[in-house]
Amino acid sequence: MDQILEKVKIRCEGCGNEIYVGIKEFVDVTDNPADKQALLDGTFFVTTCRECGDRILVEYPIMYVDRDKKLTVYMLPGGGPEVLEQLNSLPVPEKDVDPEAVFRLVTNGTDLIEKILIFDNGRDDRLIELYKLVLAGKIREDWPDVTGDDLLYYSENGSEFFIVWDEDLDPGSEKLTIILDEELYQRLIDDFSEAVALEPNKYALVDQEWIEERATVEGGESM
Repeated sequence: MDQILEKVKIRCEGCGNEIYVGIKEFVDVTDNPADKQALLDGTFFVTTCRECGDRILVEYPIMYVDRDKKLTVYMLPGGGPEVLEQLNSLPVPEKDVDPEAVFRLVTNGTDLIEKILIFDNGRDDRLIELYKLVLAGKIREDWPDVTGDDLLYYSENGSEFFIVWDEDLDPGSEKLTIILDEELYQRLIDDFSEAVALEPNKYALVDQEWIEERATVEGGESM
């Protein structure tokens, strides 16, 4: 059942009409799989103005929970280290610690979708971020300005790949996609699993900044 806890008022930029948008701050996709599909479709945070028909993106904080995958993702637009400190401030009783559980913080809807797809495919987001770092280095000969931040993990019809977002491309043009290399992914597991270890039951903002710190310092190797 949908749990709309409150409504917020926004103004349509197209016509100036005031719109009330229902906010669903807790999303348990084990009970509500339709919410997960709406997130993946990109429609969860979109509302339509009844006056002019414009579609408006309204991102707000949500707690995403997939109990089947032991995955919890808190999406907070603009969130940062201070949020992690708050999320991790309360001690977890030893009996409740689950080493298999995953707790993440993301700052936008695109990153939330990426996390969902990563764990749906049985991948580890820490190693996917490391893979991006390695892949960016491999393709700089043709794309000199590419960094790991320009790569987005995606999956469709059973295929896993990385999309390269290049601001020089015209809007709407086809993006470069690179299929995930299973051999490389497994090699990263073997070589870097210890370097990317996390304390159980603690939230982490796993992105390129996070992996760069560990790949160069804890991993003892510069990418």
